[in-house]
Amino acid sequence: MFSIRRMYHRIQDVFNRPVTNTPGTHINLIKRESPDGNKTFLHLDEPPQRCLNLGSYNYLGFADDWMSTCSRDVFQTVDQFSLACSVPAMEFGKTPLHTELEEAVAKFVGKEAALVYNIGYATNSTSIPALMGQGTLILSDTLNHTSIVNGSRISGATVGVFKHNDPEHLAKVLRTKIAEGQPRTGRAWKKVWVLVEGIYSMEGEILRLRGIVDVVKKYKAYIYVDEAHSIGAIGQTGRGICEYSGVDPSEIDILMGTFSKSFGAMGGYVAASQEIISFIRCSSSGSIYDTGLSPVIVQQVLTALSIVAGWDCTDTGRKKIASLRENSNYFRQKLLDMGLVMLGDFDST
Repeated sequence: MFSIRRMYHRIQDVFNRPVTNTPGTHINLIKRESPDGNKTFLHLDEPPQRCLNLGSYNYLGFADDWMSTCSRDVFQTVDQFSLACSVPAMEFGKTPLHTELEEAVAKFVGKEAALVYNIGYATNSTSIPALMGQGTLILSDTLNHTSIVNGSRISGATVGVFKHNDPEHLAKVLRTKIAEGQPRTGRAWKKVWVLVEGIYSMEGEILRLRGIVDVVKKYKAYIYVDEAHSIGAIGQTGRGICEYSGVDPSEIDILMGTFSKSFGAMGGYVAASQEIISFIRCSSSGSIYDTGLSPVIVQQVLTALSIVAGWDCTDTGRKKIASLRENSNYFRQKLLDMGLVMLGDFDST
């Protein structure tokens, strides 16, 4: 209660600001005032305040140019499929659009197959338990996202951590854990998984993928890479951390990503071999029980992905990716020039 009264209430006006337009490059904020020290707010009958938006997932600007880039395809999908599947994909909540999207994602990231989810968070939190369980060792980066942490916890696997983005410490932990074996019995692990992120969103740090992969190969482990913030955002053609790091996607066992950042939509995916994806599809609670991803959202992602990949025969996607990189690096450099201490790396979103 002390932290709520003395800290949160004093700065609460910064959070949960109601907006009146699409959260694109600029957002319009409803003006408000508080009669009781930020405990409650009254909306003012005044024109909204126009602000520069530095806090959204609109990485490639699809929120700004949606009417000219994606709207026609999306509106046609509404007419044909309506707004929702209203049933899990494992029953009959999967349309030809879903199949097309899964094939397109797999092609884009360089894997055999892919599976889409209707929520990015659930992509991690339900895929991980489907793959990893008792007798499995999970080694997770200390700064991994909560969805990875929670998915690991409920999997039933033994979970350990290694220092953030540190291949040398990962090697040390792997060596120790493999030598010790399973708790109490000392038996060899059934599987060993290493879980990392392409870009760590809270720090803006880019994964040292080459070093991590070399360690994983040395100890015959498996690697799961969360590309929520890197897919569509880094690499010359937006293909994420593998392209950026010069690592062939075949060296990664599972690539995970979301559609809410670079593609102006929602949901997520996992991409891997056909065998792994078929197993996850029939084992993941998110795949079995969640309502299928809205056909409207599927079409939005398909259109945006086509633009990013250049399959629309234009250079719009390449320009968007280059603009994101240039703007991000320019902004970071100017803040450094002003004497601010900056976390993260250049080229990160």
